[in-house]
Amino acid sequence: MKVRAVVAALALVLASALAPPLARAQDAGSVLLTYQRNFVRSSLGAKLELLKEAGARNAEEMAPLYDTALRFAVESEPLLGAADAQLRELVLIAAAKAGEAAYAPSAARLWALFRLYEGDVELRALAVASLGAAGAGNEEVVAAVGEFLASQNVVFRSGMQPEYPALEAAVDALGRIGDGASFPVLFSTYVAGYNPDLTAKASKALGRIKGDYAGYLARVLAMSSPLEKAAALKAALENPAFGPEERGGLAEAALAAGLAWTGGAPVENQAIRELNLRAIRTIRELGWQRASPLVLRYFRALLADYAKGAAPRGDLLETIVCLGAMGSSEAAQALALQLQLINAQTELGGSYDDEVILATIRALGELGDKVAFDYLLYVGYLKYPDEVKRAAKEALLRLRW
Repeated sequence: MKVRAVVAALALVLASALAPPLARAQDAGSVLLTYQRNFVRSSLGAKLELLKEAGARNAEEMAPLYDTALRFAVESEPLLGAADAQLRELVLIAAAKAGEAAYAPSAARLWALFRLYEGDVELRALAVASLGAAGAGNEEVVAAVGEFLASQNVVFRSGMQPEYPALEAAVDALGRIGDGASFPVLFSTYVAGYNPDLTAKASKALGRIKGDYAGYLARVLAMSSPLEKAAALKAALENPAFGPEERGGLAEAALAAGLAWTGGAPVENQAIRELNLRAIRTIRELGWQRASPLVLRYFRALLADYAKGAAPRGDLLETIVCLGAMGSSEAAQALALQLQLINAQTELGGSYDDEVILATIRALGELGDKVAFDYLLYVGYLKYPDEVKRAAKEALLRLRW
């Protein structure tokens, strides 16, 4: 049976090769059909020989044959087992050729084989690589490969050894597909701390993602880990193609993400602190008034933490300066209320922080809102140093009426 099947296929191939070009084109379908029929009827050994012989022909023309072989492999693996040498060789040939042909119908079977052949490093890497060609436009493939890559990043960060061949193939595959949904996991791979070659591979894959780069970074800021959020904002602010609109919008998104953080490991909390500070500085530099409500929320949270000794004074000072650049009445009211509180404590003999009150007074002068008049005026009646009283007089002169 094995000999008859192979001989029949070879005879048809020879006849097709000797025919005129038009006839050869017309015969392509019948050649494929003959291969498929003989594949179905043949023994495992004959199937393998047919695939090898078909490899000399155009991969796209023979793609349905390779898909037939992949279907056979998926259905036979539970019976024959992944250790069957002939079945494995058949899978390697069919998977490679399906990828070469970029045959979309094979995508689901390629992924099924990836899962079936757990532990076969070579075969799994090949299956994922072929998915990069066959899985274009397939959301399920993009999601599945992305989930695998994310799991490998977790393994790597835990200090264990990831499945590098399949991991690298996944990076290449997602870059080749270029779907925007892959941006977060590729960015996570890029900042994970892999060796320089793999990091460069992830960077290249990111560069092939189609669509809104600023939007993708915003997605990382909203969905990823604190370390990745901080890296995303850094990447955004260092991107020379981004103007004030993109930088301001991403700084605003970063501050929103930082405010949503509820706490975690020390290294994560530190990353969020750095994220917030970088966002605050950018918002101040750009005068990004749209972020004023977020800056106010951050200011109030910092005040509460600072009162408990849980926030550095430098963070509070930078946020006060940022509020001064917001140009909003809400910012002026918040700072005026803060100055009123400091004045009340001072009048009762309480202590105050020179740097905090100076920053508050100067920010109120920058805002120029008359809501601060009474509290700035009252500074002159209290036992403050001359520097504080001078700052209050200068701020009074800047108020708008």
